[in-house]
Amino acid sequence: MRETAVRRLRKALVCVLAGCLFALGACAEPAGQASAPPSASSEATESGASQSATASSAVEDVTPPEEEPLPDAASLPAETVLSPEDVERYGIAALFTVQPIPDAVFARMEGVTFPADCPVARDELRYLRVLHVDAQGQVKVGEMVANAAIADDLCTIFRELYEAAYPIERMRLADDYGGDDEASMRDNNTSAFNCRPIEGTGEQSRHSYGMAVDINTLYNPYVLASEGIVLPETAGAYVDRTVSGPYTICAGDLCCQLFAEHGFAWGGDWMEPKDYQHFEK
Repeated sequence: MRETAVRRLRKALVCVLAGCLFALGACAEPAGQASAPPSASSEATESGASQSATASSAVEDVTPPEEEPLPDAASLPAETVLSPEDVERYGIAALFTVQPIPDAVFARMEGVTFPADCPVARDELRYLRVLHVDAQGQVKVGEMVANAAIADDLCTIFRELYEAAYPIERMRLADDYGGDDEASMRDNNTSAFNCRPIEGTGEQSRHSYGMAVDINTLYNPYVLASEGIVLPETAGAYVDRTVSGPYTICAGDLCCQLFAEHGFAWGGDWMEPKDYQHFEK
């Protein structure tokens, strides 16, 4: 009986000792075992650092794209709208030019505004390219044919009008309207050369020699009051000169001042007819 109790005591001590050794083993990391995975905050920090490094590398590696080359200034059609950046890239000198009539331009004119019996020769005329600003503030390309005797004056005048943002809606050759002066005026077009007679006469207009310019033609009509004639015929609302709009030419305004300084007469100063669009030399 005593021997049995002793054996039981020994067995109990062995179990207690085994339990203690197991507990100690659980608290110690076995040799060669991998360390615990990093915490979530550690992972986020490492990920953020990696993304930052990648972004930094991308900024360093990206080079600004080269600007696309602009079309040749001489190839821009009338009424092309240019941004301030375009104007700066071209340079003003490239956008205000006077030259002999190019073959491509003369091909548009021949038989239209330049008939076989035209009183001036081709080499007496010049082709102008200028900029102008419309009433909405858009910068547009304009073109005009005029006599060589006034071409430089016109280029200077239109440059000053452009720099002052004096509104001119459009500036195209009358050939774009088939030489039809009425159609050109109804479209408020500004133009110069057009070989045609003075309205109601057989006498050649100063436009036939390229020595006259009509500006903002719809809003500044030709008025022969004694005969009830208004040209263009759609301009009746603009005969009353006490009512002005953005394209109205007024006595003493910048347009009149500049043309007067360069020796032009204004049709708005005539007794009759009144030709508010017309400047001639």
